[in-house]
Amino acid sequence: MSNIYDCVNSFISLLNTRYHLILGRKGVSVSLQVEFTKNDCFHLMGLQYLTDRPELKRNRAVIFDEIRDHIIKRDQIESSDFYPQICDRIRYLPMLEELFDKNDTIFKYNQKRNLYSMIEADYLMKNKLENRALYIFLSQNKDGNYFCRSFFPETKMDYTKNQALWTLLYKSKIHVSNGEEIILYDRWNKNN
Repeated sequence: MSNIYDCVNSFISLLNTRYHLILGRKGVSVSLQVEFTKNDCFHLMGLQYLTDRPELKRNRAVIFDEIRDHIIKRDQIESSDFYPQICDRIRYLPMLEELFDKNDTIFKYNQKRNLYSMIEADYLMKNKLENRALYIFLSQNKDGNYFCRSFFPETKMDYTKNQALWTLLYKSKIHVSNGEEIILYDRWNKNN
């Protein structure tokens, strides 16, 4: 079973990673650049829900570093009364890079089509792992790039219902520090 250290350690490599996606639908294509920050990890783990843990009410990047350095201890997090709400996120988050590498199911997300959803996002990725559906919600930041707004396994609600499915045309993984690009999927160049 994964823990907070596994989440943070697996996220470290994503800090130097950018995904480039090209999606198409009905003759229109869009290009997305997905980036990752330490602040994202805090939210993707669901630590904002642990309102009874005062050590988590500070700068999220500092909290990331303190978990990495074992200043914030695993038992501090797991002793929260609200930990059962986030334990599934903690279980699957260390596999986020694998999910991004393999995923090819992407929806344009419209919150108004899911009446019970409070999530504001632009795109939704749906993955399957261990016979369980996992959702990754992407939102655009002020720089025009995308980040992971939310991540969690499916419970009762299918967030893809009534959402527009886009076709993945191209996906690459870029190591930001050296510019190396690994093409993971390319239907775009075959068609152009």
